[in-house]
Amino acid sequence: MSLPLEGIRVIDCGQIFAAPYCTLQLAQMGAEIIKVEPPTTGDSLRRPDSSPGGANYSFLMLNANKKSVALNLKNPRGRDIMMRLLATADILVENYLTGVMESLGLGYSDLHQRFPRLIYASGKGYGSDGPWARLGAMDSTVQASCGYMSVTGYPDRVGVKTPATFIDMGTGSHLVSGIVAALFHRERTGRGQKVEVAMLDVCIPAMTGLIADTLQGRKTQRLGNRHRQACPADVYPARDGEVLIFVLTESHWRTMAKLMGGGELLTDVRFKDAPARLAIVDELDRIVSAWTRTYQRDELIALLIENGIPNAPVRTVEEVVADPEVVRRGMLLESEFPSRGAIRVMGSPVKLSEASDSAAPQRRPPLLGEHNREVLASLGIDSEEYERLRADGVI
Repeated sequence: MSLPLEGIRVIDCGQIFAAPYCTLQLAQMGAEIIKVEPPTTGDSLRRPDSSPGGANYSFLMLNANKKSVALNLKNPRGRDIMMRLLATADILVENYLTGVMESLGLGYSDLHQRFPRLIYASGKGYGSDGPWARLGAMDSTVQASCGYMSVTGYPDRVGVKTPATFIDMGTGSHLVSGIVAALFHRERTGRGQKVEVAMLDVCIPAMTGLIADTLQGRKTQRLGNRHRQACPADVYPARDGEVLIFVLTESHWRTMAKLMGGGELLTDVRFKDAPARLAIVDELDRIVSAWTRTYQRDELIALLIENGIPNAPVRTVEEVVADPEVVRRGMLLESEFPSRGAIRVMGSPVKLSEASDSAAPQRRPPLLGEHNREVLASLGIDSEEYERLRADGVI
């Protein structure tokens, strides 16, 4: 089966998580990805000096189905080769700090006139035209600046971050959406354009409920695992683990109250609705916890599912990795890497009914500069010139 982006060539100047996740998705949709990396070190996520087998596992997970070209963009001959690559490309993806690509003569304004069909996709921490344009950004720092950390955690502690990189991955996914839209626009007009996604901007829709409360004058508080409107809603103990229960509607509450024995839970006005239950949330959570402790975790999950009450097991990362459903859904795929042997790489959450072949990666993660000869030969660079470039540290 054909993939929707077959025939599209992407020059990937991405690093760490956000842009590489964008190009991973484009690769899984069929695009050819040429990852341009600095010689010697490569993408900083490779961490060759400090990682087993000379390659960080996170790098390997995000860079299957890509070709690697090691190219010194600070060298004029390296930039010349980059221009020759861009002449063959449909898309450039980068997520450097504002000013870096421009300092190399590779900013959008430098390239747009020369390559009018090129789509220039840029992931930033903050808007490239704003006051924080030159402020470096990582997922954790943007969690702080967007307000997320201020509302995460428990009331008696300072705000906390999550180690999960939701913002990086959300930025990569938004970049994909913008790129696909730009490809449609180019199909109609023949013109490329710049696509920019800022990590801070990605956070705003993710905080819709919290922002809605703020716009209505409501003070947002750290609630731990509780919810500001639903009750009971928390993590509760089972005999062999924990379960998150989220009683969203009054129908859910009545059903759960019956499971817990009914009685005053159904008749006492203190439990009559969510606001009333929130007023006695500590007492109610003790009652719920006493009930959940009588079950094994998975037994309780099955009971709640059978009765239509929203819930989920609190699983460890080890449980998720071992879950056969993760494999069945194609989210962790078998691959290999020369210095590490068998590995698993990231699959795509997007399932296309006419592109089921995309479930299996066709190319393992690349060694640094592994495809130099192949790609440079396609630009007309012969063996003699190649060796000069290599000796001079251009590649």
